Amino acid sequence: PHFIFNSLNSLRSLIEDNPARARLAVTQLANLLRYSLQSGQTETVLLEEELRLANDYLALEQVRYEERLSLRINVASEALALPVPPMLLQTLVENAVKYGIAQRHEGGEISIVAHCDGEGLYLRVANPSAPANSSKISFESTGVGLRNAATRLRLLFGERATLRLHTNDPGLVVAEVFIPLIPMPVRLP
Repeated sequence: PHFIFNSLNSLRSLIEDNPARARLAVTQLANLLRYSLQSGQTETVLLEEELRLANDYLALEQVRYEERLSLRINVASEALALPVPPMLLQTLVENAVKYGIAQRHEGGEISIVAHCDGEGLYLRVANPSAPANSSKISFESTGVGLRNAATRLRLLFGERATLRLHTNDPGLVVAEVFIPLIPMPVRLP
């Protein structure tokens, strides 16, 4: 709800200043709302869909945070067609904004990196940490979203699937996901 209200307030300010950007922002908000309603009806979606949703979300947040929020994406093309739980990337990106960018006066960069190998999909979202939280990052400090995401990963992809949250470098929070490739059963004619 807070995100929706913040987005609507940002939209209101755009209507007079930049009507074309306001129309685009309305479309992005509609995409987010539609996806969030539809995503509960399926166990997995393609990473490509999740990335599209994350881009819409971050574009809306850039209206709010302006130059305080920058984005870097490095996703291997072969990773785009792999299955992930719906709203997984969205959850990671929302946490990066809420507990990283929003807490820092100067803002910062959110980095999304994904690649795959013969073992599985590796997904990484990094953001600057809030100065007060640079060494106290855990699932407990970020609310229920990440705990729920970790549970969904294990339910869908088994015990090898992981979601880890850690400080990689001082001042940087990293959420790392591993989803093992699960071979599809062979069907005989």
